[in-house]
Amino acid sequence: MSTDTALIEKREELKRRLEAGEYKTLVDIFLEWFDRLIRKITRQSKPLPSWLITTILSMVFILIGFAAVYVSGDLTATRTYIELSTLGYGFVAFFLWALSIGVLAIATTVILNHYVHRLFKIWQADVLDATESVTSLEEIENWLKTTCNHRLHLYVTIIGGLLIALYLTVISSSWAGGFIGYGWTFGSILPSMFTAALLYLFLVLIFLSAKLRRYDLKLFAADPSSSELVSRLSSELSLLIYFVGIYAAVLTFTTAFIGFLPSFAILLVLFYWLPIIAMFLLNQTSLSSVIRRAKWKTLNEIQAKVEKLQAVENFEDKETMEAINRLMDYHDRVKATRNSALDFGTYLNFINSLLLPLLAFILGNLDLVSKLFSRTP
Repeated sequence: MSTDTALIEKREELKRRLEAGEYKTLVDIFLEWFDRLIRKITRQSKPLPSWLITTILSMVFILIGFAAVYVSGDLTATRTYIELSTLGYGFVAFFLWALSIGVLAIATTVILNHYVHRLFKIWQADVLDATESVTSLEEIENWLKTTCNHRLHLYVTIIGGLLIALYLTVISSSWAGGFIGYGWTFGSILPSMFTAALLYLFLVLIFLSAKLRRYDLKLFAADPSSSELVSRLSSELSLLIYFVGIYAAVLTFTTAFIGFLPSFAILLVLFYWLPIIAMFLLNQTSLSSVIRRAKWKTLNEIQAKVEKLQAVENFEDKETMEAINRLMDYHDRVKATRNSALDFGTYLNFINSLLLPLLAFILGNLDLVSKLFSRTP
């Protein structure tokens, strides 16, 4: 009785906190601050939509980056480097590519943060009510705390942002044939910090998929794999795979389109295929573990009822034997149900996610692809 009370109290506490909006990520805190700053300047009273905040934020960072490059005098030096290089792209293309990478980092961070809150709502509305153990609720609570750990998120954002900016400076200098300049280095720090913040959110989502296998969820007893909750979890987790696929496609297309080495672009495709495949396997194996746990719970209950009837040892009684036969038939039907959430649609979504970066590479290198197919033996 005390265990049931603790389960109910813990469940209601988490639902209350989620409904009250107590769990906020570092990205939420920053966007709220930036929203208040804009409304204070423009004297607006209503909160701005996320897309407008993202647009203004991107414009501000572009202006900061451009000002840093202009003041430092790196524009002239960079133009000279690129014009002397043999990579096949011009200064304007390089400049637009650098801006697109910064805007992509900001936009994807905001989008992924919205996806995190989408999962918060699903957990509040469906998953918490279906959770059948205090241990599972504690696992959920730990994930929420990790996701909204502002200090840890800030450390990852600052340190990771500096390292990413350093890497971009080194690789851009290598492409340009000389040091790209301190202005470019400074201008890349802020978008790189957003990329690091994005990476933190991505990692906590991977952490969620890994922890999902430990959840004790109440599913449809006769066929756990056919439960609505399983189908919804599979669909929502697949969205993250699509997100990575689209992100990889945009990055691959912009990289290939401006004339960077095709070998580098195809390396991006192969690099992003690895997390897509890993996430797909992790999501499906975790859901499979949840399904098998629920399935064995039903099978164990059926077996217990059969053993109870067998303990009577009244096998000559027709009703007893019919009850045992019905239970065994039910046992066999449950045992024969699927152990995973995989279906044709799941496989199709996975294949589409893999094709997105490859399609972007082909579109960005149409001249190379056309020459390849136009060759005559």
